[in-house]
Amino acid sequence: MDPWDRVFRKSGKVAWRMVDDDGVLLNLTTGYYYTLNEVGRFFWESLDGRKKLSEIHGDLLERYDVDGGEARRDLLELLEDLRKEGLVEPDA
Repeated sequence: MDPWDRVFRKSGKVAWRMVDDDGVLLNLTTGYYYTLNEVGRFFWESLDGRKKLSEIHGDLLERYDVDGGEARRDLLELLEDLRKEGLVEPDA
């Protein structure tokens, strides 16, 4: 299935906090920390289990002055990184 048509949500195995303008994620299983910049944090906060990835992309383009193609590639890369680390999962 095309990831742009899928809905993703935060894993229940992660805690997160704001530190300055960054988001800090803690994988509760592994104990590893991950830091997200402002745009990464926006993506993280958008993972509500209701929005498709394509909708999050659209919201990001409305909020930030970024190239659509570049944002698309960056979102897919961030999504894949977060999925590999068990921090994000597809909504069933």
